[in-house]
This record gives sequence, C-alpha cells and structure tokens, in this order.
Amino acid sequence: MIALLLTACASLSTGTQVNDEPWSSPSTADTADTADTADTGAGGTDSPPVQDSGPPVDPLDEDDAEITGVTIPTAMTCGESADGIVTVRNTGSATWTSDAGYKLGAVGDEDLLLTGDVRVWLDSGDQVEPGREHAFVLPLQAPDDWAGTTTTDWQMVHEAVRWFGEETAVTVEITCDAPPAEEQLDLPDGSDVVDAVAAERPDLLAASCVEDGGNNDFLDLVVDRLRQSDTRWGYNWKRGNTGDLSQDVVDYHWGSDTREGSPNVYIIDMIVGHCGPNPEPGWMDQTQATADAGTIGRWTGNGRF
Repeated sequence: MIALLLTACASLSTGTQVNDEPWSSPSTADTADTADTADTGAGGTDSPPVQDSGPPVDPLDEDDAEITGVTIPTAMTCGESADGIVTVRNTGSATWTSDAGYKLGAVGDEDLLLTGDVRVWLDSGDQVEPGREHAFVLPLQAPDDWAGTTTTDWQMVHEAVRWFGEETAVTVEITCDAPPAEEQLDLPDGSDVVDAVAAERPDLLAASCVEDGGNNDFLDLVVDRLRQSDTRWGYNWKRGNTGDLSQDVVDYHWGSDTREGSPNVYIIDMIVGHCGPNPEPGWMDQTQATADAGTIGRWTGNGRF
C-alpha cells in the first residue's frame, strides 16, 4: 500500500497528464479576438475607423489678395475716357475664375468714373492660381459736365461671399474747359407792367403772401402780361432749388440754352415789402446781389408754359 501511494505522488510531480485536453488561461490575443467577435455578433454592425481630417480650414485663407501695381491717371478732363490698370496677386488658397465669382470691384459699389458695371470681371478662360498675378483693366470715363476731385478705389470681391485683400485708392482731379463766352441779352424794363397790374388789381397785390394765407394770382398776372411782349419772361426757383417758387420775383432768360432750369437769368424782385402790411409794386434787379450771396436763380415755367 505504501509503495502504491509513493508511485502516485511521483507521477503527479513529474507533470503526468490526467485529462486528454490540458486547460490553460486565455492569452491577451485571445481576449482581443473575442471582443471583435462580440462587435459583429447578431444585430451588430462594423463601425468604420475614424479618419483624421487634419486641422479645420479657415475660409478666410481661401480668399486673400495683394495689390502689386496701379496705373490710374490722376488728372482727367470732362468727358475724357482712359484705361486704368490694377494688378493683383492671389495670396489665398483658392483659384480665381469667372465662374467662381472672383472680380475686382469698386469699393462701395459706386465710382464717379464708371458709367456701367462697377465690377471688372475675369475672362471666361482666366485662371488665377495661388501666387499668380492678374492685371484688371478699368474703363474710366470722366463726367461730361462735372469738375472737381474724386477718389476711385478698388478691392477684390468674391461675389456673394466677401470683399477681401488689399484696397487701392487714387485721387483724380477733373477739369472742364471753360465754354465760350455767351452774349448776354440786355434786361428789358418791365416796371410799367408791374405798376399797371398793381393799379388794376390792388386786391391781388395785398393777397400775394402765400405764407399768410394768400396766393400767387398777382404773380401769375404779372408774368402773363410780361410774356405778351417777350416769352423769355418766367418764374424763378428760389436759390436754384427746383420746386421752391419765389412769390415776388420774375426771371428773364438771357441765354441761348434750354430755358427750363437755366441759371442764365436776370432776377427781378417786383414787390416791395412783400408779406408786410403794405406791399407795393417795384422793380429791383437782384441778379448781382444773388451772385454775391453765393447762390443762383433758375428759370421755370412753373408748369404753366
């Protein structure tokens, strides 16, 4: 008996297998495989790996520009046409094309030297890639009858998206040649007409102040009588402001230009003490006094002729 027990102990100590299949703990690899299998089990789906898209792209980096050259005249005469050139380098990451809406635009969408579109387009085949330059040609046109100083300023625009990049601005002096001196007709004396109307209709003269509830009947009658001998007579827009009728002034158009709205007039005040308690007929040439005050009169038919 003792011999048999010793033999059994010796067999166990030397690793003799008692079962047909030995047991061992699962390895780390076996555990990972099991986890994968669980993800794709009944009712499960494989999830695609998350892709790293890199840092977000700033849309402002797509559109940027540098002005590298400007050729615009600084002096023009009235009615003169000239081509300006603005050269721009693409310092953004997008390629400029006409279809993508890239243009050179007049800042504020207005420019006194433009008569048409305020944007200069790329040609349909143009492709201005990052780092490349493009010369935009500006069709400039000075006004026919305006003299003074104006600013023409430009910047790139991505239509319906943003204005971007550097701006350029050039001051342009516009001058007009003085027109030939026009012969000025002499001022006829119409004082007798005013006196006659005042004598016939003192009631109209007394009621000639519109601000006090009166009307322009006296003024209309005087103008009609003056025009019987010379149709150059008419009414006056006060200080040249169309629609602001002088109530006690008549105008005589001495120029050869179109009468309506013309400043080429004699300005005659024909009521003394107008809107006062005792208005009287008069005949005072206010043409020079009006000019000395830095303003003008304008001839008008006041819709009557």
